[in-house]
Amino acid sequence: MMKYFLVLSLLLQGIMPFKTFSIEMAQTYQVDLYYSPRCPHSQKVLSYLKESNTHITLRNVIHDPQAKKELQEYGGFMIVPCLVVNGKAIYDASDIIEWLSSHQQDLN
Repeated sequence: MMKYFLVLSLLLQGIMPFKTFSIEMAQTYQVDLYYSPRCPHSQKVLSYLKESNTHITLRNVIHDPQAKKELQEYGGFMIVPCLVVNGKAIYDASDIIEWLSSHQQDLN
């Protein structure tokens, strides 16, 4: 609490410029990976998840008919892998890995 009072005091006195002061809020994401164990692109994403020790919800479209139906509803395509982030679909293994990598601190 004292730290915030000190920063506020410095801001009000004009000693600390306002633009350098920011409070970082952690973003909350609902993340699901729709995948097929037979798909090499899905395997690439799954390998990344294992290597980076990133834990997200995995939805196997081969063994889970509900997951298959959801995949069609979210993205409009029956293409795996598909990462659904807060209801929006990301396709392409490289794009998925890039998104996961840049948001890893928010996922673990």
